[in-house]
Formats: sequence, structure tokens, C-alpha cells
Amino acid sequence: MDTDLQLSLANNAKEWLALSLSISSAEKVAFTKVHDGFFTTYGATFMAHVYRLTFEHALQSMPEQERSRLLITFREEMDKAIDEHYLSGGK
Repeated sequence: MDTDLQLSLANNAKEWLALSLSISSAEKVAFTKVHDGFFTTYGATFMAHVYRLTFEHALQSMPEQERSRLLITFREEMDKAIDEHYLSGGK
């Protein structure tokens, strides 16, 4: 991945994080449209990269207790998603 794309992804992640922290119901609808547009245009791999950057950035700015709680929740949800994936016959 070239440096310009990495910088662009990092900036997008920062903007999405800032937006997600202060959005109203109407803004959530607009955000969903933008998000879904990026997902449709760039695909799951691109969005996974954006999500990871966003998640990493959020962790860096959180107090230790919140960071621990978020990571525990992330792990629990990941475990549930993996279980559901295999129970439903996913690949």
C-alpha cells in the first residue's frame, strides 16, 4: 500500500471517529449512507483496514479502564461472531 493511500485512510479514520462521537439521529442516517457508499465502492478489505485504523486510534486516546473494557467487549463479540459463522456453515 502506498504512502498516499495510507495517509488518506488514516485521515478518513480520524474523521469517522470524530463524527461518530458527536452525531445526532439525522447525522447517523447520513453517516450510514456515506459508510455504505464507501463499502460498496471500495469493498470489505478496504473497510476492514479503515475499521482497524479507527479502532487503533480510538484505543490510543482512551483511558486504561475504558480501553480494557472495549477490548474485552471486542473479544467477546469476535468469539460470538466466529461461533455463529461456523454454526451457520460459513467458510
